[in-house]
Amino acid sequence: MKTFSLTAALMGATLLAAPALAQQAPALPATGPATGSGAAAATLPHAFEGDAAPARPQAAPAAPTTAIAPDIARSEEALRAVIAAMQAGQIDYTVFTPDMAEQIRAQSGQVAPLLQQFGPLKSISHLDQQNGADVFRVIFEKQATDWVIGFDEEDLIAALLFRPAQD
Repeated sequence: MKTFSLTAALMGATLLAAPALAQQAPALPATGPATGSGAAAATLPHAFEGDAAPARPQAAPAAPTTAIAPDIARSEEALRAVIAAMQAGQIDYTVFTPDMAEQIRAQSGQVAPLLQQFGPLKSISHLDQQNGADVFRVIFEKQATDWVIGFDEEDLIAALLFRPAQD
C-alpha cells in the first residue's frame, strides 16, 4: 500500500535524524540526570526495533483500569494536540525542542498530508514506556499507527516518531 511505503520512508528519515537530536538533547526527565546514569534520547530511535528494552515474556493482558498516570496523560494530551495541529496544517513549533522543530518543519510538507489521508482520529491507547518516552497506538479511520513521544527537561517534545502499527 502506498501509505505504508511513504510512512516507512518518512519514519526512516526521522530515525536517521534522531541521533543528531540525541547528541544535543539532554537526558529525558524520567530517566535520571544527564550524567550518563540515565538513558538519553539517543536510545529512542531503537524503541520500535525492540533494542531499547529486553524482551519480556508475554503475560496475560491486565484488567483494564480507568486511572492513567499523570505523565502518561500529559503525553497523550500533547500527542493529540500535535496530531490535530498536523492534520489542520497549523503546527505550533514552540512545543518542540529547537532541533525537533527543525525536523518537523522539514518534513511537515509530507507528513501533514499523510496524516490527513489517515482520516479522523478514532482512539489512542498507551502501550509502553521506553527510555523515558511513551509509546502509543493511535488508530485513525483508515490507518493504525504506533507513536513514540518524549520530552526534555524543559517539558518540550524532544522525540516524536510514528510508523504503521506492528501487530
